[in-house]
Amino acid sequence: MGKHGSAALSVGLGAAILYLGAHAVTGHQGLLAYVDLQAEERALERRVANLDAEQAALEARAARLRPESLDLDYLDERARITLAAGDPDEIVFALER
Repeated sequence: MGKHGSAALSVGLGAAILYLGAHAVTGHQGLLAYVDLQAEERALERRVANLDAEQAALEARAARLRPESLDLDYLDERARITLAAGDPDEIVFALER
């Protein structure tokens, strides 16, 4: 192989290495896509944790209304809030949650 042949081979190999390196960083399954997927995974894990907490709160509210564990104070509170009702001699304070 002559001087020109080895130079062309070097340029070709360099271009191939450059292309593969760029694709490894920016490609569909490259480093940047991996970083984006990790961020998305963390966001989804936070969402699952929030939904789990919300589910636990709803289950606790439902348990307080089951016949075997009925919380009469809670039932009275929910009825008053839902119906906006109270006794005539009561003073009602509405608090934001």
